[in-house]
Amino acid sequence: MNATIIGLLAVQLIVVIIGPLLLALWIRRRYGAAWSSLGWGALTFPLSQLLRIPLLLGTAALVNPLAKQWDAELLFLVNFVVLTITSGLFEEGARYLILRWAAKGVRDWKEGLMYGAGHGGIEAILIVGGSAISNIVLLATADTVLAQLGQMAPEQAAAATAQIDAVRALTWLPIALSVWERATAITLHIGLSLLVLLGVVRRNFRLVLAAMLIHALFNGVALIVLRYTNTLTVEIALTVVALLPLYFIWRLRPLLDGPVPNV
Repeated sequence: MNATIIGLLAVQLIVVIIGPLLLALWIRRRYGAAWSSLGWGALTFPLSQLLRIPLLLGTAALVNPLAKQWDAELLFLVNFVVLTITSGLFEEGARYLILRWAAKGVRDWKEGLMYGAGHGGIEAILIVGGSAISNIVLLATADTVLAQLGQMAPEQAAAATAQIDAVRALTWLPIALSVWERATAITLHIGLSLLVLLGVVRRNFRLVLAAMLIHALFNGVALIVLRYTNTLTVEIALTVVALLPLYFIWRLRPLLDGPVPNV
């Protein structure tokens, strides 16, 4: 059983690494975009989390003592507001700052396309790829961990057992859904990168604010649908939402391939 699941996780890891690289290679060959644009996009995601993650941890430290008195709906509402707002604010804010002040070679449609592929690609590699590696290591060492349960505190032993059981219960469906979700997320990042880029080129910060709201909407839909349905329905809903950034990819090309101001 462990070998089968490790095989599925290995496929997941390969797909989320090779997929974004193949997308970038296609953009490079089809449109001649620079590799530097990919690098700037890949840099933007981790930079956006340097402030967001400490903020989330600090908020959790403040809220957790109070949350013990809250009902489930209020706790969900607080998490919903914090997670959605910060996702749009920090990722699109970082995108704007990098495009405005650092990645000055990203000023047309093809470079924006490559930049978005870098942002979405590195996010897929770090989140899904990192999870796959962690699960593979856990399964490979599961027997050793289980043999040492008697040396752990009861709550630690229970947590370790539950984590191993959860990974051993994995099937192909959640693994496939994680890849599907990353495909829609990469579409989101490319579309919103182009929208923010247009805001930079046109010096119109309202376009950046629109990107922040759309990003928050994307994550908000995921949280709400997951709370009341299941993961498959979440991915269907996100695919529908991703039609908007997909439209941006097509619609913004003539706007970004015209004369570019010196910004």
